Amino acid sequence: TGSGLDFLNIGPSSRILSLAEASTATLTGSSAIYTNPALLSFESASGADVGYTLWIGDINNQFASVNILKDRFSYGFGVYNSGSGGFEARDTPGPSAGSFSISYLSLAASGAYRFGDLAVGATGHLLREEVFSYRASGFAFTAGAAMELLDSRVRLGAVLQHVGEMNALDLVSTTLPSSFRFGFKADLIEVRSRGLNDLPVLFTLHGDLNQHLNDLPRVDFTGESSDDPARFFSMAISANASDLITAQIGYRWGPTERPVSTGFGVYVKPVYVHYAFVPFSTGFGNVHSLGVRTHF
Repeated sequence: TGSGLDFLNIGPSSRILSLAEASTATLTGSSAIYTNPALLSFESASGADVGYTLWIGDINNQFASVNILKDRFSYGFGVYNSGSGGFEARDTPGPSAGSFSISYLSLAASGAYRFGDLAVGATGHLLREEVFSYRASGFAFTAGAAMELLDSRVRLGAVLQHVGEMNALDLVSTTLPSSFRFGFKADLIEVRSRGLNDLPVLFTLHGDLNQHLNDLPRVDFTGESSDDPARFFSMAISANASDLITAQIGYRWGPTERPVSTGFGVYVKPVYVHYAFVPFSTGFGNVHSLGVRTHF
């Protein structure tokens, strides 16, 4: 999954992936536990999300979360796992000494509070990584804020992500992918069809600036090293047809091999099913992600 527990930088839900991860100010259900926990308190109802992502290199990401609203307070819990197996172990050239797997796990708990049009939130992560026979654990914190403007047509968000530390894995501790992100969501225009079947389609613009705070050996699957922490900018457009069908397309600028993302979703209330597709420009494969969300 890259370097430095980089699975934490991968959007856990298909909705987030389809927006090129421009999600710091965008409502994405309970998966906001892993992006900007302040957004949890802007949801219209309590809800739960589950998702599965087939990443390149036969890496499997699974995620589940729940968000419970109570007056102005919101709290959530999530689990996010990434792993792959079947790697051959060799101490010297020659026959394999067996096989091993790599896995990463985050157990998260969040809390958020809303003050009118302003909300703040925080997430605590318990982290675990396993590589071959080595194991390490650690912790991380995420804290964010969000504000709605112009009758909720515009939303701003800022978040400090994944600040913490890991125990040593064999001899060296893995660096956490800490970052600061600022984003916006703006409803652009609503188009209505003519005739008996009035079908409004709302177009929304999403944007995110993501500044990494640590130097990592490899940057977002490029295999390249950087003298300075990486910076990304993501932009996406989404269309929502009367809360029945949604579609998204996004682009990510920066040192990445996955600049383009797309997705679509279907509401069969109270269930929302979503799919995302992210091609890698290296030709190493494509990412497929499927998610299900429900409100209660």
